Amino acid sequence: MGEQHFSLFLVIFGAAVVPFLARRLRIPSAALEIVYGALLFNLLLKGRPDWFDLLREIGFVYLMFIAGMELDLGAIQRSGKTFWYVLVSLLSFTVTPLIFVAFGQPFFLGVAVAMISAGIVIPVLKELELIRTPLGRDIVGVALTGELLSILALTLIDAYEKHGLTWYAGLELLKLTLLFMLALFVLKLLYLLAWWNPERVEKVMESEDPVEEGIRAVVTVAFSGGLLAAAAGAEPILGSFLAGVVFGHVFKSKGRFEEKINALGFGFLIPFFFIGVGSQLDLSLLTQPETLLMALFLTAMVLVSNLFPLLLARPLRLSLREAAAMSILLSAPLSMIVVAGTLGERMGVISSETAGALILTALLASILYPTLFRPLGRKILPTPQV
Repeated sequence: MGEQHFSLFLVIFGAAVVPFLARRLRIPSAALEIVYGALLFNLLLKGRPDWFDLLREIGFVYLMFIAGMELDLGAIQRSGKTFWYVLVSLLSFTVTPLIFVAFGQPFFLGVAVAMISAGIVIPVLKELELIRTPLGRDIVGVALTGELLSILALTLIDAYEKHGLTWYAGLELLKLTLLFMLALFVLKLLYLLAWWNPERVEKVMESEDPVEEGIRAVVTVAFSGGLLAAAAGAEPILGSFLAGVVFGHVFKSKGRFEEKINALGFGFLIPFFFIGVGSQLDLSLLTQPETLLMALFLTAMVLVSNLFPLLLARPLRLSLREAAAMSILLSAPLSMIVVAGTLGERMGVISSETAGALILTALLASILYPTLFRPLGRKILPTPQV
């Protein structure tokens, strides 16, 4: 029992200390949490406790809920560039896997490299005060649209790997369609309820609520979405992502309440996921030249898969410098590459060594490309928009 308590203390201690170190080193906290998990479970602790896998899964589900909550469908639609945002992601998801197949690599590995995420993008843009600029909004629009398509791509691949091109696969797709329809129905229903009962919404969002009814409701919604998706035969992260989309659409003005949601996630639950990812990384892989070379190759290919904004600079109404900046920052999809590697190993479509190479790739890309973006972003002097 003492060993279990000691393990729990070290995990929580790491989640508390890592952000301070990450801020000083100017690297994403999630990247350093993965490194901490790898060192902790490879050098100090012998194996993962039973409770840790559960905490890791809880952090995983909540991370996808927050990702969905950040997806502002209305803002993307109002931008008038929705088609181009989607096209950037679709080109990446079609061309990149074909390049990998041509190199004799697994198709899924190309899909994993083509993942797009807003997890690193948004904090970097906020730090540089570019989040409210036209370029910042375009980057966020592409990142969030790509994140949605990334989740859908992984879900479809999961259904195909489980059932192939059979009636069962068709049934799984039908279940997913029904799940989306249910999400849309719930979205409309909650929107109407919020419109008819604004005082109730205001109470839920009340920042001084002593029993935190709103936070309890959010946690319930997040994990209910995951359980519903699991019951439909899909990955729980799809359900929690959709639950986040629904919640974010209904409660548009979240104010301090959103800070509480993020504080619970990034301050407590989500670090368990990234530390858990690091715990699965076998440090002996770092002594294997082929694994390190693969990670370097994949890191370069992440940038290649995100060069399409350069081709679409004119319809996106971007200069070549702005398009290049977008390509570089989009090449830091830490969470989604980790998600793809985790699911790929779970589905058996990639080996544990390849999953380890993907984790190394996520770490390298999330440190290298934001570092390259910062001086380029500072040279761009757009007019902020409120």
